[in-house]
Amino acid sequence: MLPKRYSFVVAERSSGVVRRFTLAVRPTLAVVAAILAVPLAWTGHARWTAGSQIERLQLHNAVLEVENARYRSATTQLSGRIAALQLVVGELRDRSALDPRIRRAMNRLPDTDPADGAAALRAVALSSPVETFNLLDDLLSVLDVQLSLAGDTITQQQAIAAATPINLPANGSVSGRYGYRADPFNGNRAFHPAVDISTGYGAPVYATADGRVESAERSGAYGNLVEIDHGFGLVTRYGHLQKFKISSGARVRRGDVVGYAGHTGRATGTHVHYEVWVNGRAMNPLQLGNEPQSQSAN
Repeated sequence: MLPKRYSFVVAERSSGVVRRFTLAVRPTLAVVAAILAVPLAWTGHARWTAGSQIERLQLHNAVLEVENARYRSATTQLSGRIAALQLVVGELRDRSALDPRIRRAMNRLPDTDPADGAAALRAVALSSPVETFNLLDDLLSVLDVQLSLAGDTITQQQAIAAATPINLPANGSVSGRYGYRADPFNGNRAFHPAVDISTGYGAPVYATADGRVESAERSGAYGNLVEIDHGFGLVTRYGHLQKFKISSGARVRRGDVVGYAGHTGRATGTHVHYEVWVNGRAMNPLQLGNEPQSQSAN
C-alpha cells in the first residue's frame, strides 16, 4: 500500500541549507485521474455517435466544424498538460538521484536519537520515491494513449461528416417525393428511390458531400447521370442533367458543381433526380436535410 505522501530533502553541501519537498500521492493521483476522465468520456461519446444508424443522422456542417475545432483545442491543451507533468516528474527523478558513493556514506552514518530532528530528515532523505515515479509514468502513458485514441476518433468523425450527404443538390422545389407514387408516364404504382427538384434549365447541380465520381455518363432512363462514391457505404446519384461539369475519377467536395439541370432521359420536364444510397439501400434524402444547396454549398 502506498504511503499518503512522500517527502524529499535536498541539502546543499556548500551552504548546509536543507530544503524539504512533500508530494501528496492521493491528491496527485486524483488530479491525473480527473484529467484522464475527460478524453475517456469524449472517446465513449464519439464511438456512440459513430455507431448510430446513418439513416437517423441530422447533420449540420457548421455545428460539426465548431465541435471538431473544440475537440482539437481540448486535445492540444491536454497534451500540453501531460508534457508539463512529465517534465515535473523527470525533474524530481533527476533531483532524487544521488552519487552512489554519497548514498553509501549516508547509509553508514551511525544511528542517532530518534527524537533528533536531523535523524528524521536523514531517514526521509534515504527513502526512495521510485515507486511513486513509476506510478506517475504509467498514468501519464495511459493519458497519452487515450489522447491518441481521441484524436483518431475525431479524425474519423470528420471524415464521416464530410462524406455524409446533406441538403439538396440544386435550388428549387421538391416536385417528386421519395417512395411509392403513380408513374408520371403510365400511371402505374411504382417505387421512386429519389426526390425530384424542379429548377431552371441549366441551373448548377452541386455535390452534397465529399467523394469520388464513379461515373458521369448517359444511363438510360436517367439521362445524363453522375454517381459519386463518398466512402463509408454512401453513394449519391444526380440524374436528367443537361451536361456534366466533372468526369469519372474526379474528387469533389461538398458544394462543387457536378453538372447542370436538364430533362435528358425519361423526364417530363426540367428537374434533378437525386438519390442517396447507404450500404446498397436507397434512403429518403430529405431525412438528411432539405435546404437549398446554394445556402450551404461551402
